[in-house]
Amino acid sequence: MIDDDLLDPTDSPNISRRSAPRLDRLDGKRVALLDISKPKGGHLLDRVEELLRERFHPRTIVRVRKPTYARPAPEDLRQEILKNSDAVIEALAD
Repeated sequence: MIDDDLLDPTDSPNISRRSAPRLDRLDGKRVALLDISKPKGGHLLDRVEELLRERFHPRTIVRVRKPTYARPAPEDLRQEILKNSDAVIEALAD
């Protein structure tokens, strides 16, 4: 065995990604709350939604849910979020 190239199978490949610019404020914005389908994610987003409405006054808050946390969001769901939202908050809970 030649061990010149030892690869770590747990390491994800380097993928060039761009981050979306941060919004200065959420007032008047369209916010999507993304539930990734993990247990209690909906409870977390209930509280996040309550705080958003109290403190930031977004124009709309839309709740969306992935079919499963084990896979990336389907393309149609990603496009829906992109088209109808200015910001996304994703719930990761157990």
